[in-house]
Amino acid sequence: MSAAVKALGVLAATVHVLDPVERVPIILTPGTEVTEPDVAEQITNPACWETEPAARAKTTRKTT
Repeated sequence: MSAAVKALGVLAATVHVLDPVERVPIILTPGTEVTEPDVAEQITNPACWETEPAARAKTTRKTT
């Protein structure tokens, strides 16, 4: 079963994130195509992206 997986973005820097399923630390190196939305949303520094994720959700904080 082979399905085409579209990359959300390509990394320009090494990043350290948590695996969304196993919750263990993983290291992604420059040039890695990020395909998991749960991983992409952990990478908050725009400088880490070679090509910015297209459908990246913007988080809005409500102030009280």
